[in-house]
Amino acid sequence: MLASYLRSLFAAFVLVVLSSIVTYAQSGSSGSIGGIVTDPSGAVVPNATVEARNPVSGFSRKTSTDASGKFNIPNVPFNPYHLTICWYRICSLCG
Repeated sequence: MLASYLRSLFAAFVLVVLSSIVTYAQSGSSGSIGGIVTDPSGAVVPNATVEARNPVSGFSRKTSTDASGKFNIPNVPFNPYHLTICWYRICSLCG
């Protein structure tokens, strides 16, 4: 009976440790930048180019909005970024 209890306790301990390792690994040193691009009237802007750029490190990543104006830039190192959004020859800089 005691052996069964100790095995269960050990299994629970291993599960908690493995869960902690997986959670820590997912936190990492990067994140993602995402959102919805809209025009001044509030309408979504499909096929806009979105660029995230860090002027200090020079890191830059681009993507395009989908049909509903959504964009996502994954695996971006944690730092401040300037976002530039361009559509129909109009560009807007978000600091």
